[in-house]
Amino acid sequence: MRLLLLCFLLLVSALSSAQALELRVALGSRDATKGPGSTAVQSGDVTAFNEELAREICRRLKARCVTVNLPFTEILPGVEANRFELGFGNFLKTPEREKRVAFSDSIWRSSSRLVASQETAQIFAIRAGQDVSLDNLRGARLAVIAESQQYLYLARVAAERSLSLQTGQTIAEVIALVRQGKVDFGLLPMLAAYGLLSSEPPAGIGFVGAPVTEGTLGGTVHIALPKPDSGLRLAVNQAIAAMRADGTYHRIVRRHFPFTLD
Repeated sequence: MRLLLLCFLLLVSALSSAQALELRVALGSRDATKGPGSTAVQSGDVTAFNEELAREICRRLKARCVTVNLPFTEILPGVEANRFELGFGNFLKTPEREKRVAFSDSIWRSSSRLVASQETAQIFAIRAGQDVSLDNLRGARLAVIAESQQYLYLARVAAERSLSLQTGQTIAEVIALVRQGKVDFGLLPMLAAYGLLSSEPPAGIGFVGAPVTEGTLGGTVHIALPKPDSGLRLAVNQAIAAMRADGTYHRIVRRHFPFTLD
């Protein structure tokens, strides 16, 4: 393990003397209008946070970040095919994903949460005779991001709970389905949805119920990396540990969120 890290750092040093090492970084896009080739990043959300985190990692590795915004469903295949060295898709580490890519150490903790209008939440609360939660939701239409852990969870329980599912490619698409009344609720990663919902009017779409971490709906989030490059993974993990130790990680968090991510 140490030999792999040493080899990678020696390669970085050799390349930096001639030209900067380039790391291609795939970032999740929350905006349905962004696609492959787009480099625009909206500030104050998890995409902007991930980009700043990526650039700090690249700086510590003496590398140049080339970022591309992609829909969530395209990031893992891109890393798997070695089109990207770093993939920030707010990925939970699962056995299925570990067959395809490698993962860094944890960069933050994730949970899932329902989103809906206040009116819809009240209707379902009256129907259930209690505050709405994912556990007591029955007979509802839900939107989720395609191929996400939220989708996989709901697909397993949809029939027994009389739930119907629609999918979107981005968080913005899921929230738009809720806003347009095409679904009753969305189920989204809480941190990733925070940026869009924080700008909603008081009576607009918002979080409903408590954060959920059961099963695959929460846990530690990791950067995806190509499986063959163990030296890069060890170097990235070393950079993450150093950022936490010297306070840089927490300063980056505070620039984007009014709460901690651990």
